[in-house]
Amino acid sequence: MKKAYINLAITLLVVGLMVAGIVYLMNNSLFTVNWFETNYLNRVFAYQTTTLVMSFVVILITGLQTRFQSIRLLNITRIDGEVMPEPWLGITKNNKDTWKKGGLTVAIIITVVTAVVIYFQVYRRGVIQSLSLVNFLVIVLFALTNSFVEEVTFRHTFASIVEYHELNPTISKALSAVIFGGVHYFGTPGKIPGVIMAAFIGWFLSKSIHETKGFFWAWLIHFLQDVVIMSALFLTSN
Repeated sequence: MKKAYINLAITLLVVGLMVAGIVYLMNNSLFTVNWFETNYLNRVFAYQTTTLVMSFVVILITGLQTRFQSIRLLNITRIDGEVMPEPWLGITKNNKDTWKKGGLTVAIIITVVTAVVIYFQVYRRGVIQSLSLVNFLVIVLFALTNSFVEEVTFRHTFASIVEYHELNPTISKALSAVIFGGVHYFGTPGKIPGVIMAAFIGWFLSKSIHETKGFFWAWLIHFLQDVVIMSALFLTSN
């Protein structure tokens, strides 16, 4: 048990350093490119490339902590599993579902809610440029990498330690909710609505990893959110 809490402490440190790096890189690029039509895409490319490399370091550290059993939780073919009861969400023993049946519905609902929040926080600033198909495909690629990096950082790390040491999943769900929610105060969506939404998403996606023993739903749901968010930021940036 002592080793479990040491590993949790190490993971908190690693995640903390990763968060510090992410915050720094949001405003300071380690390199610049001029390959894309807009400054926004050029900045995002530099950010995504750097954080993706950093996420592989995080995966390596988590792997060393768990004798690389953590790699199993990155499996994207495990899409099913029993959704454990959550009475406060209306999920009880009598009406609980499986991730395979209900996952896509939840993904759509979360994406729509995200779009509504983004409309009020971002779109209302005013659209200053159009989004071509080519640029949209670039955004889709960036959304794929961004969601991967953040799921590795905020979900896979804690879930891996908890699963490896057979601790209560509530620990990783709570840590993910608090940290992911907290950092989104300054993110998009931001302020109190952003914190509440991100905290719930952090908890829910951690739940999906524990119950499916895989990465699929966490990555997919986060990816869909990021497509909405990054498209909005593109349309309202230069």
